[in-house]
Amino acid sequence: MKYDVKKAFDFIDEKESEMKQLWIDLCKKESQSADIEGVNNAIAFLDENLKKFGMTTKIHKFSVGANSITAWYPTESTELEMALLGHLDTVHKKGLFGEEIVKIDEKEGIIYGPGVLDCKGGVVVASLVARALHHIGYDKVVKLAFSGDEEVGHSLSNGEGKKFFLDELKGFKAAMDCETGFVDGRIVVGRKGTTNYKITIKGRAAHSGNEPQKGISAIREGAYKTINIEKENDYNGIHYNVGVVEGGTSRNTIPEMCTLTVNVRFRKLKDLEKIEAFLKEMTETSFVPGTTATIEQLSLSDPMEENEKNHKLFEHVKNISEELGFGTPYSCYLGGGSDAAYSVALGIPTICGMGVKGYENHSLRERAVINSLVERAKLIVKSILTLPESF
Repeated sequence: MKYDVKKAFDFIDEKESEMKQLWIDLCKKESQSADIEGVNNAIAFLDENLKKFGMTTKIHKFSVGANSITAWYPTESTELEMALLGHLDTVHKKGLFGEEIVKIDEKEGIIYGPGVLDCKGGVVVASLVARALHHIGYDKVVKLAFSGDEEVGHSLSNGEGKKFFLDELKGFKAAMDCETGFVDGRIVVGRKGTTNYKITIKGRAAHSGNEPQKGISAIREGAYKTINIEKENDYNGIHYNVGVVEGGTSRNTIPEMCTLTVNVRFRKLKDLEKIEAFLKEMTETSFVPGTTATIEQLSLSDPMEENEKNHKLFEHVKNISEELGFGTPYSCYLGGGSDAAYSVALGIPTICGMGVKGYENHSLRERAVINSLVERAKLIVKSILTLPESF
């Protein structure tokens, strides 16, 4: 069946103002991952709007943590063509951006605010894509799947947020994650996984002036462990960051306790065995005699493993981008994880970073290029409409 691409593009242009306002309003619903009520409010607000657009929606509630949501237009076809991913949680605590949560610089064409780039802008892009396809009578299934705790690797939902994607994406021909887009046009074909561990070190407390020789410093042990852990860094493979160190009770006490939080980035799931063996060895090694330590895993986000299927989908989108005059994207591999890991794990060709383009996500300077909303929607729409049957 041949579809009218021009009619879809005209619809996107016609709805630009309406969807831009949705983008602004959605970002005003502040929703840091740990703020369960805030995330659920953002999801409820989106749900209300998607229903107004005529979509069928389902809010997925878990035993703990924030909700997730799926949405789609009912079709007669059961052909699962494309899944569009995103998330509604952000890294920003409520109130950090002040009373004027979202700011617009119309002259420069920039929108500022929490989640404008990562990744509520992408959520709005995906919603606009679904609307445009429905408007031209597209009869295959395009599903939107948005998480409520992506930024924390689904730890707040005890992994149910990860299972949500594995259940909802099964059987789709292709997937695009509308995560943070890049102004230089790069598109993500692979990402490292992330896992976090906590090492708890125990020494012996003593007065640092009267009986320092009786003390055993847990913090000194923590320093040795940090140095030796980070000596193993291979930025092209596995790398470690001791990101949080806590310990001690007072300036004049030899510290009895110290904890290290270790963030690890890796390329393949099979790397986990090597990581766990190494950190176990570091935990059991006492650089300061008399100290002991234990280790626990805090969270795990799977890697988006780079493969030929992802590159094939990238090449398709790259060709469409060139046809539309949107430039020549290039493929890239990133150290930061995303939910694209789960569609790849299901064997689905996937690319990531298809949301609005912008700068400095995860900072107070987070901002996005306003006209990339329309550009990205058109790129995705035409990529879907021209996806080969045998892809």
